[in-house]
Amino acid sequence: MQIPVIVLGVIVNFIIYLSFGSFLTRKKGEQLQPLFAVIIGFFAYYSLFFFVCIPFMKLYRPLSYLTRVWVPVVALIVILAAVFHAKSWFDAAKRIFGKVREHPVLFLLLVVIVSLQIFIVTTSYNFTLDASYYVAGVATNVETNMINVYDPFTGAWQDHFEMRYFFATYPVSDAVVCQLTGIPALIQTKSIMAATVIIQTNLVYFLIAKLLFEGKGREQVLMLGFMFLMNLMFITIYTPSLFLFTRTYEGKAIVGNLSVMTVFYLFLLAVKEKKSRLYWLLLFLVCFGSTTVSSTANMLIPAEVSVLYLPHIVMTKRYRDLIPYAVCILPGILLALAFVAYVKGYFVFYTYPVW
Repeated sequence: MQIPVIVLGVIVNFIIYLSFGSFLTRKKGEQLQPLFAVIIGFFAYYSLFFFVCIPFMKLYRPLSYLTRVWVPVVALIVILAAVFHAKSWFDAAKRIFGKVREHPVLFLLLVVIVSLQIFIVTTSYNFTLDASYYVAGVATNVETNMINVYDPFTGAWQDHFEMRYFFATYPVSDAVVCQLTGIPALIQTKSIMAATVIIQTNLVYFLIAKLLFEGKGREQVLMLGFMFLMNLMFITIYTPSLFLFTRTYEGKAIVGNLSVMTVFYLFLLAVKEKKSRLYWLLLFLVCFGSTTVSSTANMLIPAEVSVLYLPHIVMTKRYRDLIPYAVCILPGILLALAFVAYVKGYFVFYTYPVW
């Protein structure tokens, strides 16, 4: 019974991400790019969830209160997206099926490549402390009907929130799903979300391949195949490949693979199409959304954006782009400073109302 639940969970995730992303990526008079919309929708979903979740957590409200608010918000967005974008979804589906009929062998190879990765990540055994934290944290939130109040390893009440995890609300979304559907935390985290992240990461690879090898289907599939082999063979400690294939559902794995590659893809688009305003907005969304997934993004994403964009700004002498560049890296820097201030003892968020 687990496989149908996993498949259905992944499908629902992609419907939600497509709904969020359709509002942000569809340009007037242009065709919807569904793969791009799904990627951006992922970050949009967790960015919005952050703003809904934080007040409930900070004010010591039960998880069920958050569920009652968040589920109608998501349902409304999906319904509105279906109303406003149904035709563009249908047109995009027709284009995709048309390309599949033209190149069935290439499509089959893509399916095989992604399926192998899903099999690897959903059947691998992971005994790290972080792996236990993600599963136990979701399970603890569901069982106690609270949000990050109890220690997931001991069950003991914590008198204050750990700032390393406070702003990374990604696991709380899994707790909402588990509470709403009754899906066990282990299945939601290590199967449904792991498969979702693997597919999302490969979608970004494919988008980059399309940009680099435009109109060359074989080269695009070859790139995905080589990316698969590289990730499979390059599993050494503290590499994105290790996290992608063994700790897929963890925030670090998502930031180190999906976030980093999405930022790189947006950079390629901005350089190629020279339509900076839209891509700066989407870049900010990815940067901010990444910080809600893992605190690792607070350092990694500003560093990547700086490495990519600062030389380009200097080379093209577009110094006005320094302002949107600074805005994009600001969320990570502010949250990193907040963590430093917490460690130094300048503030603390208690897990109970302080009158």
